Amino acid sequence: MGNNVNFFERLKVVLFSYTEKAKNVLFNIKNSKNFQKLAEKCKWKNVSPHYQNAKRILANFTTKYPKTAAFIYVCLFCSFSICFLDEPFALAGMNSEQDSLFYHLAELNPSVWWFVILIALWLIYMAIAGLSLTTDLFEKNLEKARCVLFILFTLSLSSLLTLVLNILIGRYPPEYMETMQIYGFSAFRFRVAEISFPSFATQSLWAVIVSFASFVPRFAKLLFAFALLMTLSLVMTAHCFISDAVMGAYIGIMMYHVAQWIVSDKNMPLITI
Repeated sequence: MGNNVNFFERLKVVLFSYTEKAKNVLFNIKNSKNFQKLAEKCKWKNVSPHYQNAKRILANFTTKYPKTAAFIYVCLFCSFSICFLDEPFALAGMNSEQDSLFYHLAELNPSVWWFVILIALWLIYMAIAGLSLTTDLFEKNLEKARCVLFILFTLSLSSLLTLVLNILIGRYPPEYMETMQIYGFSAFRFRVAEISFPSFATQSLWAVIVSFASFVPRFAKLLFAFALLMTLSLVMTAHCFISDAVMGAYIGIMMYHVAQWIVSDKNMPLITI
């Protein structure tokens, strides 16, 4: 007992000594000329012009190169989310009730079934066009079939890129945090069911919604709101991490522009620097 008391007494003395040394160091730094110069430079009246200039440069860059800027912002946010947001949000989502609205919405997401739905729609429109009795009806149904084919093309491009990134990055899905206490990455993993970055569910959802909205611009805002709600549901129920969803949505949107560029006659660059 006496030894323990002596140990804690010595520890107290050592900690007090280090505290006093730290106070002295901070006092010397605070009163040094270099620190005072730095503190003067960091005052808002001195920082404000540099902040406004940086803000203007950033705004000009975003306006001039929107696709490049979007790519940079998405990558920066995903990096921040992986370090600070993904793990706590996923742990909270795992405790969500299975009868909640978010849970039911997440379960409604077709995910890989989008391919089956779109192929079935394309075959239906092609069959109706073939059975049409008038040229006008034939052209209308053929145009609908072409629209569905474009959506399917967008989905195929985004799914292919997502698959490649998933294999290369090899991120463990959220459920591994609960079942195996694992959070992180293992590159070049070919088990598609065990990788999650980017999210297949969100990339397929946004690829379909954005390309479909281009044909019905009147309902675009409503479709985007629906896609946002579905994406939020996937995150809130820990079907995917926040960064998985953000990168998946970005790929779905970006691949729409790629598909549009491929089928168009214009040769404008997709990303410029």
